Amino acid sequence: MTVGQRIAQKRKELGLSQEALGERLGVSRQAIYKWESDAALPEIEKLVNLSREFSVSIDWLLGEGDESRELTPDQLRMVEEIVGRYLAAQPRPEPPAQDSAAPERKAVRRGESLNWLVSVVLKIVAFVVALNLGVLLLWRQEELEERYRSLQNSISAVSSDVNSQIGSITNRVESILQSQNALTAEQSVQVVSADYRANTVTIQARALPRTYVEGMTAEFTVVSGGESLTAPGELGENHAFTAQITGPLSDDITVSVALIAGDQRQTQVLEEFFDLYFESFPEIEFDSGGLSQFRKASEAGSWTAVFYPVEISCRDIYGGAARLESLRLGLFRDQKLVEWFIREEEPDSPEGRHVFRMEPDSLELEPDCVYCVAAVAEDEFGREWVAPDWSSLVRVTSGGMDHFPDADYSGDPADWEY
Repeated sequence: MTVGQRIAQKRKELGLSQEALGERLGVSRQAIYKWESDAALPEIEKLVNLSREFSVSIDWLLGEGDESRELTPDQLRMVEEIVGRYLAAQPRPEPPAQDSAAPERKAVRRGESLNWLVSVVLKIVAFVVALNLGVLLLWRQEELEERYRSLQNSISAVSSDVNSQIGSITNRVESILQSQNALTAEQSVQVVSADYRANTVTIQARALPRTYVEGMTAEFTVVSGGESLTAPGELGENHAFTAQITGPLSDDITVSVALIAGDQRQTQVLEEFFDLYFESFPEIEFDSGGLSQFRKASEAGSWTAVFYPVEISCRDIYGGAARLESLRLGLFRDQKLVEWFIREEEPDSPEGRHVFRMEPDSLELEPDCVYCVAAVAEDEFGREWVAPDWSSLVRVTSGGMDHFPDADYSGDPADWEY
């Protein structure tokens, strides 16, 4: 089980969505998606936070499961079998002949039997002692290795805590400095509404100047999608300025205010929004299948990919089944469509779950190319986007297969050809 699969398992056991887990950890849903699809590994600090959220050790998250130090019943039976075979292989003295032997001969034979029995017992004792010593050394080695891992985890935890404290102190200092240099005594920015069909967002902003002078005016600016929109501030109660601006919905939106008093104009950023556009789309999860196996006909031959049915779950931002106008699944080479999968009808499938398969189920891959499986979806508002399955990302090289190569693929259809 990979790190991503372990994170996904624990998240689902707790009944959390990727967005809910991201909120607990202070990261975006996209980051959780990349972790669970093994497209990226969490940072040390995030691993520590994940271990606390899931109540598991960092070792477990990284696939370092604890092992029992006691001999199992199978191991004990193996030891008994070895001892039994050893005794069965030892020579046995022949029984004494039925004749009128002298008492001295009988005493000699009894001495030989006694010596043989003592020899066997001593060998068994030596074997058991050696076995116990080996088990003890093995246990000791495992104990030292576990202590070493524990020490490493402790050092990592201490380092993470120290870095966290340093980061917290730095943030507090920056917050104090910003507060001292701020133009506003109070401020607020919120998303009022979004029109997904028009791909616009309406933002309302409020700014209360720290120092108000008679005749002061304000201008609010929203920068989004390469556009800059400005609206005059309306002066209200307690000399607070407010404005409402509608602009393009994008993943990088900055809201600022300019306070104007005479010839003096001072500007301050009020809020920044990230991933608003991305998070407005339904969540697509690849549960299984895709590029699952690779093989070669000969050492000098080319690689062939073997496909298995792909299961996809589509959920809206509230966790329910997403309403989609269309959903397609394709195999892409360097972000260019190679072949569409065939969608299977699954009358008994849960709502929001879809199954696709490839025909034929194998394909010869070209060298020096990056292949991946990606879903192309269109929501009820006519918006189309691409969702790559990061776990299927693979590059064919002269040396073999390079899984999870560096590739910063976006969900913008303009970056894909199909």
